[in-house]
Formats: sequence, structure tokens, C-alpha cells
Amino acid sequence: MMSQAAPPVRMRLLLGWGVFGQLIYVASQFVTLLALTRFATVQEVGIYGLASAVVLPVFFFFDLNMRVNVAASARSGFSFQDFAGLLALSVCAGLGIVLLLGFVVFDGPARIILLLIGAAKAAESLSNLCYGVFQRYDRMALLSGSLAMRSLGGTVLFVSFLAMGSGVAWAFAAQFIVWSLVALGIDYARARRLWRANGGPEGRDAGRMRQLLRSALPLAFNGLISALQGNTPRFVIAGLLNSVALGQFTVVAYAMQAISTVLMAATQSLIARFSTYLDRGQTDALRKTLGKLFFGLTVFTVFSVGISLLIGDWLVLTVFGDDYSGLGLLLAICVLGASLRGIVLILQMCLQAARAFRLMLIIRIGSALVMLTLCTVGGLLAGLAGIAIGMCAALLVQVVALALAVRPLAEPDG
Repeated sequence: MMSQAAPPVRMRLLLGWGVFGQLIYVASQFVTLLALTRFATVQEVGIYGLASAVVLPVFFFFDLNMRVNVAASARSGFSFQDFAGLLALSVCAGLGIVLLLGFVVFDGPARIILLLIGAAKAAESLSNLCYGVFQRYDRMALLSGSLAMRSLGGTVLFVSFLAMGSGVAWAFAAQFIVWSLVALGIDYARARRLWRANGGPEGRDAGRMRQLLRSALPLAFNGLISALQGNTPRFVIAGLLNSVALGQFTVVAYAMQAISTVLMAATQSLIARFSTYLDRGQTDALRKTLGKLFFGLTVFTVFSVGISLLIGDWLVLTVFGDDYSGLGLLLAICVLGASLRGIVLILQMCLQAARAFRLMLIIRIGSALVMLTLCTVGGLLAGLAGIAIGMCAALLVQVVALALAVRPLAEPDG
């Protein structure tokens, strides 16, 4: 029996729950990185950075960006079983690719770390499917709770294993176990119950799954190109510089990753609501919300970049140790890059809400090529700082392209 439709959750509450959970996730990942810098060498941190850069594009593709697809699927007719069945097949393929890369490209401890990170991302893909269900029905508190459980639990075990001298591989294995238990034992069961309680479509159909795959492929390619673009600076550093420089960039660029992750959570929290605005032609509400988001991001950028320029050297040295001295300017550039990335995420969210996945893909491909070109030129001219500057310049080009694509959506009808 279908429950009565609940009144829409306030935008601020949706945003708050999404950001709260992601803040816990970001803080936990920071502690993970901090533990690596304390219990591992700079070279090992560089290996972790490179392994992550390899795994992320694989799962950004084979994840099929299912969270966004489910969150914006209220009128699509696909069932929970369609989404889950397709994701299971896709994630298995992704694990196969990671396994192949592990034995062809990596060796020794680096291979083990790569495979464990891949396994953890597979578990995260299942949680992301469930998060899409939570978003579809405005249950962001469930999403936030899940992020807190797997982030805190995985990090506590990760740090404990490192502190006991068990080694990096065992620490990543412990993190994978926690993420898997939360995904399978909690998230999936909650998402399934919520879907049924709200009368979502049921049953698995091969024809619908093929249709879902066709519609999801542009999202998957967007995810793949996004991850490749986001990790291009690391690939360029690995090719032009050395593992020490890669380790230093991995640590400092976490500021960018953390800010981007929180902003991504905030924008993903609003996809379903923006989709409603577009369906109903509520362009005034759309423009008003975008204005608030851009204003807040501008204030944050001015403050954060200023702080990074003033005390960045001291901050990085104090937190991560002597191997990471003199990186204040790099931190400021990465914070600026995070803010530009935030604008990109907000504009992309508008296109996702409009299900303009193919247009997003075209812009993404062009932006990735620009990123590769400018980072390479920057690295050849100015080393590590030049690569970071090239990254920011490429993100600015992407902002302009997306703004031109989004503009028609926010214009009043007639």
C-alpha cells in the first residue's frame, strides 16, 4: 500500500544533511592520509596517489554514475532491480579491469594496494546506488548516517593497523571490510525497504536494463572523463617529475579533493529538486538558488586562498612534517582550483537535472584535452607549481563552456 506523499523537504535541510555526511567522509579521509604521511614514506604516499588515480577512472565509468541516475529517475519507469542488476554486472567488469591493470602495470606492494582500493570502490558503488534511492525520496539523513558509519569505522581500523605496524596493505584491507559490511548489510536493505514503501516500480526486465544501460552510458563516459581529467595532474607529475613530487602533490591536493567532495555532495543533494524546477518551468527558483550557491562559493574562495597564501607553508609543514615543507603556494593554487571545480559541479548539476548527459559528455571531453595540454605545458615550464596553474586554467575554460550550456535552462520561458 502506497504511503501518502510527504511534503517536500526544505532545500536547506537537504543541503545540510548532504554536506554533513560528506564532511565526516572528508575528515576521515584526511585522517587516513595523515596516517599515511606519519607511518609511510613519501614514495609510498606517491604510490597510493598513483593507485587511486588509476582506480578512480575505472569505477567512475563502471559505477555508471548510478546515484545521479536513480536520483533523477522519478519518471523513468526503471525498477530498483533494474538499477541493482545492471550495477552488479558493471562493477564486476570494473573489478576485472582493475585486476588486469594490477598484473600488467603494477608489481609488489603497489599491486596489492591497487587491488584493495579497487575492491573498496566496488563496495562504494553499491552504497552510491542506495544513496540515489535516499535522494530520490528526500531521505538524506540515511545517506549521511551511512557515510558516517563507513567513514569513521574504516578510518579507525585503517589507522589502528598502521599504528600497530601491520603495514599499508592490511590497513586498506580493513577499510574495505568495513565499507563492504555497511554497503551490503545496511545501505542495500534500507534502500530496498524505502523503494517498496514509496511504491517504486518492481521487477527486473532485460529490455529495461538494456534501455537503462544505453541511457547510462553518457553518464558513465562523463564519469570516466571526469576522473581522468581530475587525475591528469597526477599522471603528468608521474611522467615529468618523480614519486616524491607526486607524494607532495597528493598531500597538498587533498585540500582540493576535500573541498570538491563536499561541494559534490551539496550539488548531488539538490539534483532531484533542480529536476523538479526544470520540469515545472520554475526558472526564477532555479536562478535564485544558483545565485546563492555562487555567492557562498565566492566568499569561501576569497577567504581560503588568502589564508593559504598567509600561513600555507606553516600549515602544511605542521600537519604533514618536514618532507612537505615550502608548499604554501601550491596549497593556495589547489584551493583556487577547488573553487573553480565547485563552479563546474554546480553547472554540471543543472545539466544532470535536465538529463542533458550527452551535452555534458561533449564538454567534458574537450575540457579533459585542455587539462592534459595545459598541465603538460605548465609542468615543462614551471614544474609542480606550473602543473597546478595549468589545472586551474583548464578548469576556468570548462566553467565558461558549461555556463554557456546552462544559460538557456535558466532563461524565463517566452
